[in-house]
Amino acid sequence: MLVIRNRETGICDTMTGTVVHEHKIRSGIQPAGRASPGLPSLTSLAFLLPVVLLYWQVGGPSTLLTDPNTGVHVRAGEWILSHHAVPRQDVFSFTLAGHAWCDWEWLSDGLYALLFQVRGLSGIVAFHLALLCLLSVVLYRTARLHAGPTMAFAVTSLVMATTTIHWLARPHFFTWFFLGVFSYLLERADVTGDYRPLLALPVLMILWINLHPGFVVGLLVLGAWSVSALLRSWAAGDAEDRFRRRNETFWFCLTLAACLAATCVNPYFWRLDGHIVPYLFSSSSVTSHVAEWLSPDFRNPRLHWFELLLPLAAAAALWQGLRRHVAHCAIVFGSMHLALASVRNVPLFAIVAVGPLAAAAKPLLMRSSFGVRLDAGEHALALRRSRALTAASYALGFAVLVGVPWRGPVGFGPASSLPIDAAQHLPTGGLFTTDQWADYLIYTQPGRKVFFDCRNDAYGAEVVKDYITVMTAAPGWGSLLHKYSLNVVLVPKTSAISAALSESNDWKLFYQDPVAAVFTRSME
Repeated sequence: MLVIRNRETGICDTMTGTVVHEHKIRSGIQPAGRASPGLPSLTSLAFLLPVVLLYWQVGGPSTLLTDPNTGVHVRAGEWILSHHAVPRQDVFSFTLAGHAWCDWEWLSDGLYALLFQVRGLSGIVAFHLALLCLLSVVLYRTARLHAGPTMAFAVTSLVMATTTIHWLARPHFFTWFFLGVFSYLLERADVTGDYRPLLALPVLMILWINLHPGFVVGLLVLGAWSVSALLRSWAAGDAEDRFRRRNETFWFCLTLAACLAATCVNPYFWRLDGHIVPYLFSSSSVTSHVAEWLSPDFRNPRLHWFELLLPLAAAAALWQGLRRHVAHCAIVFGSMHLALASVRNVPLFAIVAVGPLAAAAKPLLMRSSFGVRLDAGEHALALRRSRALTAASYALGFAVLVGVPWRGPVGFGPASSLPIDAAQHLPTGGLFTTDQWADYLIYTQPGRKVFFDCRNDAYGAEVVKDYITVMTAAPGWGSLLHKYSLNVVLVPKTSAISAALSESNDWKLFYQDPVAAVFTRSME
C-alpha cells in the first residue's frame, strides 16, 4: 500500500495513496465560507460526563446511597477516629463478639467519617462524584495515547456508561480510580518508552491497599504487562530491539516486585493479604452467596452498555493479539471472564479495555476514508477550541459537585427497600434481620449489635449458610434462631421467613407495615 503524506497538512490517504488536500476534507465537514463555532476541549467534556450520566442514566445523587453499607463505613470510621487505631476485633455484631476483624478498608472508613462530620452523607456522595469525574478524565487521556480526540471521547463515554451498573458511594470507587491511573501509566510507558513514571505505582499501591481490597486487580494487570514484556523480549529480532525489550521487561518486573512489597504496608501487615486472597479466590469463599458477586443479569437496562462493549473489546483484543500485543489481549479476555462471572467486575473490565479499544480503533479507522476525514476534521477543530467554553464546562462540573452537599441532607433509600418505620419499633434482645437492613441499623442505631451484616468476609461460610437457611425458611430455621439466642426478627413483610414466623406458635407478630414485619419470641 502506497502512503503519501501531504507536507503542508500532515494528512495521508491510505486507501488510494493519493494526497488528500486539507481544504477538500474540510469541505466535507462544514459548508464553505461558514466559520466553525468554538468548542470546549474534550478533556473538559470528559470531566463533565459523569455528571450527565448521573442525571440521565442513574437517577441523581441520592441513587448513590441505595446501599446502606456506606453507613457501616461511616460508623467504623468514627470508631477509628475516636480510638486513634484500627479495629482488631469486631465492634458491630454479637455473633462475632471478641473475634478478630480485619478492616481492610480502614482508610476509606476514616475518610468517610471525616466527610460525614463536614456535610453528612451528602459530602460522601459529592466526593464519589468527584472521583468519577477524575476517573473519566484519566480514561480519556489513556485513550488519547492511541487515538484522536473524537474516538477517545467515544471510548470514554461507552466505558463510563458501562460502569454505571455499580455506581454506589462505597470504597470500590477507589479501586476504579487507581486501576485507571495504573492503566494510564502502563499504556504511557508502552507508547513513549519512558518508564520512570512507573516509580509512582508502588506509592499508589500503598494508598490503594489501605483503601480497598481491589488492589489485587492492579497486581494482575501489572503482572500481565510484565509477562507480555518478557515474551516480547524473547521474540525480539535485532540487537537494538532486544535491548529495548529487555529494558522494558526490567522496568515492568521491578515495578511489579515493588508493588507486591508495598502490599505489606498496612496495619495488618501480611495478614491482610492472607485474609483477602482466600476470600476472593477460594472455592469455599462466601462470595457465591452475595448478590453483587453473581453473574450479570442482562435484563438490567444498565447492562446494555456492557453488551455493546463486550464484542467491541473482544474484537480489539483479537486485533491486538494479532499484532503481538500480549498484554492487551490477556487483560481484556481475563477481565472479560471476571465480568461474566461477577457483575461487580463489569466496571473493572470496562476500565482496562480503554487502552486496547483505542489502540485497535486508530489503525482500523485510518484504513477507511471516514477515518482520514475524521482525522482531518479533528485537526481543523483543534484550531478552534474555545477557552471560554472549556472553562464553562469545568465550572458547570464543579458547580454540581459543590451543589450536591449544599442542596440539603440525603439519606439511604428508596424508602420502600428499608425498614425506616419498623426500626423505631424494635424491642430489645438478640436481633435477626437481613444483611442490608443490619447495615442500616448499624448506621441509624449505632449502639445496637446485629447477628449478621454485609461484612460477609468476617463471618465465614458456616454463619453465612445459617443466615441463608433462616432467610429462606429452609428446614431447621427455628433451631438456628434458638442456637444463636435470637428473640427478635425484623424481615421484609413478603419474605419466606416472614410467612413461616406468622404460622409458627413460637413467634408472634409485634409490628407490621407495608415494608417490614417485626416478630418476637412467644413467652408461652
